[in-house]
Amino acid sequence: MDRGISVRDVLSDSWDLAKNNFWILIGFTVTQFVSLLIIGSLVTLVFGEASTFGLGLLTLFDAFFTVAFYQVFFKLIDQPGDAEFPDFIPNMVKALNFLIVKLIVGLGLAFASALLINLYYTAFAPDVQIDENSPFAWELLPVYILAAVGITFITVRTSFVTCFIVDQESGSSEAISQSWALTKGHFWFVFVLYLCMLGVNILGAMVIFIGLLFTVPFSSIILIIAYRHMANRYMEEEEILLEDVEKNDGN
Repeated sequence: MDRGISVRDVLSDSWDLAKNNFWILIGFTVTQFVSLLIIGSLVTLVFGEASTFGLGLLTLFDAFFTVAFYQVFFKLIDQPGDAEFPDFIPNMVKALNFLIVKLIVGLGLAFASALLINLYYTAFAPDVQIDENSPFAWELLPVYILAAVGITFITVRTSFVTCFIVDQESGSSEAISQSWALTKGHFWFVFVLYLCMLGVNILGAMVIFIGLLFTVPFSSIILIIAYRHMANRYMEEEEILLEDVEKNDGN
């Protein structure tokens, strides 16, 4: 899997962090849910359900909450204890970079899916006609599988962009490059973490969906902990390489 880093270690450390800061976790999630519900209701009332402006406003608030969440829990990792009020105030630049990343990744996912689908039709089914009234026909199963492969690959490789934006104050394109580099050679390790997060959220949904108030943010904590483990190991390996180079130069 991943030498030196185990899924068990990541899940154990994530559980400890979430358990020790349970009320902060729940408070954050409830506040975000209620705030977005109120904002969404007001936007729908004023601009209508299909308002592009309303969707953009909700996306902006979601970015602020996401950045604030990551800020708080990185602070709790580095300095265990109660978070202070300024930690809950999202950084505007980081939030904007997060939005830009979401746009870039979204376009990337759409492009990758469309490319794989077009390649499939060109190579294996040039004469197949898509029935708009039956989009889930069995003939289209390979198309959906190819789209899922593309989405999964990009999602895994860009898993830590938010971590880099918040923890290292990286720009949007820099964060994508850093996440791509960090996940190189560790695809299946991160993929298994996503399967664990899926399982955790299924369990949360089974508890009358109330459990999702804990399991959804807990999934973000899993990514934060995995990022810290992988980033620290990456830095250690880089230092070892530099030491080896210096020794070789000395000889």
